[in-house]
Amino acid sequence: MAWEMWLEFAVVAVLLGLFFYMFAFGSLTRLHRVYIILHIIFLIWPMFQFIARTMPGGRFQLYYISAAYTGLSLLGIGWLVFTIFLTGQSYVVRRRRLLVLALPALLSAAAVVFNPGGRFLKITESSGRHEFGPLYWTVIAQLILYLSVSLAILVYTVRKAGTRPHRKITVTAMNGLMGVAAFGIADRFVNGSGSTGLDGGYIPLLSAGLAAAALYMVHAIARQRAFDLIQIAQRDVMNTIPTGILVLDEHNVIVEANRMLRKLSHLRIGDKFNPDELAERMQIADKEAILAFFKAQQERKQDRFELEIAVYADSPRYIVVQSVPIRNQRRTPIGRLVSFQDVTELRLLIEETNAQNELLHERNIELMEIQEELSRANKKLEHMAVTDGLTGCFNRRYLLRQLEREVTVSMEYGTPFSIIMFDIDLFKAINDNHGHLVGDTVLKGTVEAVREVLRAGDILARFGGEEFTVYLPHTTREQAALVAERIKEAVQHNEMNVGDAGLTVSVTISIGIVSIDDAAQAGKPEDVKKFIDKLFEEADAALYEAKYNGRNRIVNRKLA
Repeated sequence: MAWEMWLEFAVVAVLLGLFFYMFAFGSLTRLHRVYIILHIIFLIWPMFQFIARTMPGGRFQLYYISAAYTGLSLLGIGWLVFTIFLTGQSYVVRRRRLLVLALPALLSAAAVVFNPGGRFLKITESSGRHEFGPLYWTVIAQLILYLSVSLAILVYTVRKAGTRPHRKITVTAMNGLMGVAAFGIADRFVNGSGSTGLDGGYIPLLSAGLAAAALYMVHAIARQRAFDLIQIAQRDVMNTIPTGILVLDEHNVIVEANRMLRKLSHLRIGDKFNPDELAERMQIADKEAILAFFKAQQERKQDRFELEIAVYADSPRYIVVQSVPIRNQRRTPIGRLVSFQDVTELRLLIEETNAQNELLHERNIELMEIQEELSRANKKLEHMAVTDGLTGCFNRRYLLRQLEREVTVSMEYGTPFSIIMFDIDLFKAINDNHGHLVGDTVLKGTVEAVREVLRAGDILARFGGEEFTVYLPHTTREQAALVAERIKEAVQHNEMNVGDAGLTVSVTISIGIVSIDDAAQAGKPEDVKKFIDKLFEEADAALYEAKYNGRNRIVNRKLA
């Protein structure tokens, strides 16, 4: 009948395995799972002790008593892991570290299971007594070590605990641990440590201690609701956030709806979700859009959806609806999480921001137009600052400023240059005979005639009155003479209309030229301004020499 007994044991093992799987991998917190594992370890000792005592004796008694001590071997590591999670130090427990922590307990359990050479438990053939060997004390030693470390952690946590509930649950675990330890010590003293107690006279104090500790801890945990902290926090968070939360299962049944959403839609948990009723109760403006939204989430369960809708209650509100799939550990969709977030204030803020941006854009355009006007005005002022108001050519100040740079560069690199100074002959007689307006017309007409024969790089400036100056860069004495001749001829043949009666006037000019053909030989001047003044003095002297010699002629001088 041995196979029937093993079949029964296999059924019990399968049922226990399924029980462990449901609680270990269900939707519980890690602390729940760790405590359930510890509770199962509590269960192993009394269960197999009972089974062993119901057996008639022999080999099977040895199996069951070994199974009981295997559970006792794991009690220490189970309590230590529970202590670590309870005190909020679960970050310490990683797979490799957990394996190292559990190694003494695993070795002890292996020693109990394999019982090498009867060093843990053996049967005396003559008397039939069950006696423990030296490995028994290894099990007891590692158990004492684990429980001592657990007790130290709990005592430290009680002293450092910041909140009263945390301190209470830690004290509960510490009292339970000390209770188990006390019953275990009493069991060894009362029943002795040299046999299994299967021969009679055994008082199950350790089993009673485990049961008492479990009852005490379960009562304290249920009363203090310590393990419900996460669920309470989740519920409170869901009910206090301003976003509506709706949880649907794979059959579109309402599993959860927070307080905010229930106020808006009057949804009830357990009802079949109906998008039409939701649209009616929430007074959604675009009902077709919300119906298409929920239809799409049913057809494409793996996808995420988002939609903005308008709700007309006391005042228009804008709500963003988001739908995301809820997946299990195998990434299979098992439901939907639908959120309703009121974005009215954000929408109004965006609209106000857009309006402000448009206003700023218009003002920026106006400012740009003003800047363009200012730029044009500045350019006009700059032009007026460097030009002569009557003739439109450069003024004397601009000419002197340009000559300081041009002469410096020319003298430094040894390039030739020339300066022409000309004066309108008998200009005073024109003013006296025809008036100053005619004189102004003559000045402007003369400048226009001179401009037409000048080169692009030449600078024409009014030096004062009817006297003008032309700066000729990169021009030798002979080249300057040719330019001066063109200027003289152009002015001489320029007939200007100066009146309504068809009066025309033509004038001549006298020209003085000063040239620097070899700037390197002239040397770099110490004072550029004084050097320029000297050039003008020479040009002016040449001009007056031309006037003295009969006007309408050119006098050319060379400084170097």
